[in-house]
Parts: sequence; C-alpha cells; structure tokens
Amino acid sequence: MSKRALTPAPLPSAKRLHTSGHPVYRPNQLLNFENSLYDELILCIFSHLSWIDLCVTQATSKNWARLAADNELWRIQYLNHYGRTRLRGAKGFIGRLDGREVRPLPGRAKADQYKDWKWMFRISSNWRKGRCVVESSLDPSTPHSNLTERATPPFPSEAERTLIILAGSLIISATSRTTNLPAITITNDQNQHHTVQIPYQDDTDFTGISALALDQSPPTSGHLSLACFLRNGGISVLEFNHSSPSNAIQKYTYLPSRGSTRLQNVIHAVYYHPLLATLSNTFSLSIYDLSSSTIRHTQTLSSFTSYPPASLILSCLSPMNFKLVIAYSVPVYPRHWSIGATELILSGSSEPHVGTSSNAAGFSSASFREDYKYPLSSMISVISSRTIRAFDVPSGWVDESSLRAMREQWGRKLSSVADAQTDGKWVIIAPGESQSYEHDNAHSSISPSSGSESSSPSPVSASLHSPTNLQLYRLILPSQSTSISASPPKLNFVRTLHGQTGPVSSLALADGRCVSLGLNGSIWVWDLEGGTGAEVAPADQSLGNQTSQAMVGTVSFDERRIVTAHAGSVVVRRFDI
Repeated sequence: MSKRALTPAPLPSAKRLHTSGHPVYRPNQLLNFENSLYDELILCIFSHLSWIDLCVTQATSKNWARLAADNELWRIQYLNHYGRTRLRGAKGFIGRLDGREVRPLPGRAKADQYKDWKWMFRISSNWRKGRCVVESSLDPSTPHSNLTERATPPFPSEAERTLIILAGSLIISATSRTTNLPAITITNDQNQHHTVQIPYQDDTDFTGISALALDQSPPTSGHLSLACFLRNGGISVLEFNHSSPSNAIQKYTYLPSRGSTRLQNVIHAVYYHPLLATLSNTFSLSIYDLSSSTIRHTQTLSSFTSYPPASLILSCLSPMNFKLVIAYSVPVYPRHWSIGATELILSGSSEPHVGTSSNAAGFSSASFREDYKYPLSSMISVISSRTIRAFDVPSGWVDESSLRAMREQWGRKLSSVADAQTDGKWVIIAPGESQSYEHDNAHSSISPSSGSESSSPSPVSASLHSPTNLQLYRLILPSQSTSISASPPKLNFVRTLHGQTGPVSSLALADGRCVSLGLNGSIWVWDLEGGTGAEVAPADQSLGNQTSQAMVGTVSFDERRIVTAHAGSVVVRRFDI
C-alpha cells in the first residue's frame, strides 16, 4: 500500500537568518564574507582582534562598523588592558550625582547596569597617553563680585595656596589668603561660578581658609556636606544641593575654647559623617563626633616623631567603625628624611577615654573635660593603632643581611621632602629641591620641606636622588588578629617614578593613579598598577627658573579630569574626549 501524499502546504525556509538587521541574503546576491556569516560568527572572529584592528575594521562598511562597536567586544578589551583590581573609595567621592559612580572591577560589569565599555576604554587610553584638552580656567584669588572686603590685613600673609575638591561635576575651590570675608567658589560643568561666604564669629577679624573636607558618606536627598576650617580654629560645615550650590546653609559650627591650638593651622582634614578628623601643622590629630547634631571634640593625639608633609585617608569599615591611614615624613639620622605610615582604628565607644596614654605610633591622646556636657554614649575615639616606617635603623649590633638591607634603605634617604601622599594602598614621597648633604649646623633647623646651605657636600650622598624622581612604596596592612603569628604591616619600596623635568610642587594619589605637578608647571600621570607614566602638560617656559615657595601649586583629579592651581589660576584638563 503506497504512502499518502503530503499536504500541499508551503514549507519553511531551509535557514533562518539570526541577524538583527542588515545584511539580508537574497538568491541573486553574490556570497561574500559579510553576507554569508551570521552576526554571531563575525563577532566571534572579531573577538580575536586587537583594539587597534577593531578601530580599523569600523572603516570597512556600515555593518562592520556596527559589529566592531559591540559592547561585549570592548568589555573584553577593557578587562584585558585596564581591568586590574584597584583600591577604590578611600579618597573618591562615592556618592556621585552625575550617574558615574566609580566602583572596583569586576564590580563594574554587573548585568543590571549598562556600561559603555568602548568609552571607558577610550578614557583609560587617554589617561595612559596623557591625551586631554584644556576646557576652562578660573582664578579663585580674584575678589568675588558680590563680596567686598572692608580692609586689607595689617600683617603680611604666608604664601597663598588654592584648595581644590572635586565632587561629581562640581569644582570646589578656595584660597588661603588672609581676609575678613573667607569664601569658597563652587563651579559647575557649565563653568558657572557660585560664591558662598563662610560665616564665623567676628567678621572684622582677619583669617583664612586652611583646609576643606568633603563628606565621603553617601549623600541623602541630593545634598552634599563640606567642612571648612579657618586659621582661627573655627569649623563650619555647609550643606548644599548639587544642582543649586549657591543656596548653601550652615549645618554645624564649632569654636574651640580660648587658648586651644589644636585647630589652628589645620593642613589636612577628612570627613565621613559622623566622623571628622583634622591634622595641624604641629602634627596634632583631633577627632570629632557629629552624631548628635553638633560637633563634639572627643580626642586629640600628638606626635613628636612625625612631620608634614602628610596625607590622610579615611574609610568606613562598618557603621561607627572607621580606619584612618596617615602617611608622613619621618627623620633619619643624621639630617635626612624618609616616609612612614600609621593606621588608626576608630570606633564609637560607650565611655570616653580620659587622661593621657601612649601608643605604638608615638602619639599621645587626651580627652577634654569641656566636651563632657554632651552625651557620651557614642563618642568616636581611637581603639588601636599600627605604625610602619620605610627606614628603620636596627638597635645594637646587626648581622650582614641586616646591614645589606640597611644600606639599601640608606641610599633612598632624602634631605628634604616636597610632598607625601597615600591612597591606603600606595605611598609616594616626592623629594624637595635641596638634595645635597647637610652637615650639622647649630644655626639651622631640621625641616622636611626646606634645607639649609651646605658647606662641604659629600660625594656619596650628594647624588642620592634628583628632586624630579618620586619614590613609590607599597603599603601592606594585614587585618588585625589576636593570633601571635599575625603578619606585621609592611612598607615596601617598589620603584622610582621618572619623568618630571623639574622639582615637584605637589602630588595627588587615588585609585592606584598618581598625578604630580612641578614647580615649572609640568604635569605627569602614572598608572601605579601598570607601571606606566605619561606627560600631560609640558613645562611652562614663561615661568623660567622660578622655583620659590610662592610658585607652589596644588593638584586634584577624578576619573575624568585633572584640576591644577598654579601661578594664580585654576586649569581644568579633561580626558573624556
């Protein structure tokens, strides 16, 4: 019996194209590489190309340009070239309000968040090559249009310094010049300037802004908090909206007691609500608690073996538990300098620390009776500390191995220090201008930022280090444990960073990236993980050989730009081009 004939219904096509668009195969069309393969196969072939070949491929046709710009291809390229895990958040602004929050890799590659990997690859390539564009400049030292000073200060002020903080798309700047109307300038991405006056007790007195600190805690309802520190010891915490910074309000105010010098000439400060920490030029570290809607001074620590330049890094371990890392200059016999670091663990305790005690860092702490009128249930204070130095001289007699290690360290000692920075993972120290050997002189004083004249320089130590070479150290702080075999902290020398054509003025360090500003205006950037460096701006020939302290500038950066204050102006260089 024969089989029944098939139903005369149209059969589906032998193959279905899985492409999302062009090209579409037609029977009368000639087959080629482009129209004979699915998009998936072409993307698989493109995945074996380098990023340079992908860029060249985009010029072949519209279809190849579409496929070569595939986000997954550039995600693989980015992770292969720039996907090293880096320390994030210690110095960064974690609550960015422009939708571009910085997170550690591979945390960026989350399925629920779209990332333009090609854009990220491009901006990372610009950083590595030093490719940027000068977008705008402003002069914060110019008198504000809506503020008029009543008089000039009756005494000469020290060298002016411009303070810079980057918060999302905003640039917060202030000058340290002496005035009776201290104010900050907030500049948005449209280059619009908003001036906010810092109120204090006596507006007829002359003072200046010595430090700024932005609240690193996640902002609530789009508001940012900024702590301003005056030379007379006053603290003012301002709160403002990201979209309307001119409507800033004074949230907290603090005035120290008469005769207190712990807040005078604050050089560094960090703020993570409710913790506020300040460091003065006499190396007094003060801890403040803002948990009860007021600024309460809880503890002051002093050190007689640590000196500026220094830097502070504050991170939150858990609610009411913080880690503060301090990098600073330490003296080395006979008249030289090296780098050291101290880790302080702070926590809210049920009882305040009364009296004075010493810890391993050489700090002495004290709590003040004047603050006991506030509730003491959650006052934040230091509960433990660890200190490590890059240059340790062993006591007593040493063996040959210890002698070799000491001689290696001895070759890295400095006669002066221009700046010292840390991001909690890396530590960088910049030598000062004077690098000649200095004999003991009864009329000279030891200072990490300045040196005295040398009468007979030693040929051995006169060529120790050039003031243009930076020393890079790796800071290792293992988690503290009660075990006796717990690993001690380490500060290991990694390499010397070369590139600067003149003495270094200031450094900025964050996210495994270092930016240095020279006294001659040159700017260099280094990727500390990859070990690469690039020149962003050459030396300013108009400055000539001026290397005085009056030419000292400041530098700050985020993932998109570098902002420098040098020779009386603030310049913004953008890398997202």
